[in-house]
Amino acid sequence: MARSSAITELLNASLASINELLPVKHEQPTLVAAPIRQTDHGVLVGVVGDVKGRLLVLGEASVFSEAGLSMYGMELSGEMLESFVGEFGNSVAGHMATKLFANGITVDITPPTTMQGNVSLGGFAKAIRVPFKTEKGSQGELILAVEAV
Repeated sequence: MARSSAITELLNASLASINELLPVKHEQPTLVAAPIRQTDHGVLVGVVGDVKGRLLVLGEASVFSEAGLSMYGMELSGEMLESFVGEFGNSVAGHMATKLFANGITVDITPPTTMQGNVSLGGFAKAIRVPFKTEKGSQGELILAVEAV
């Protein structure tokens, strides 16, 4: 599979996965250079296999609280929210991996790494950034840093 085709499949599967768990309206993807800065909450999940890279979901605490409401019927806060951020990233990446497999691309995902506060992430040349808003107006972004196809 061509590199651009695999990246497109990864992006589409990731966006579809987020929308299954938390309905969002996303903007157009853009290329961004390292470092990625996050100031609130986030989760990073590694992707290995036919495509290698990192999937990040970053956003205001309210993004993840709304995801908790969408998935479990209750908004989350405090320690429950912190724990859920990792679970949300794991769910997005798991759904993404399943969608990719259905399209002939095999990937595995790493355990999620959660982030809170001011974090700067590097170690990649460029990444694809897709800002999104939830139905309640909370802002977040999906970032894909693809290393190899």
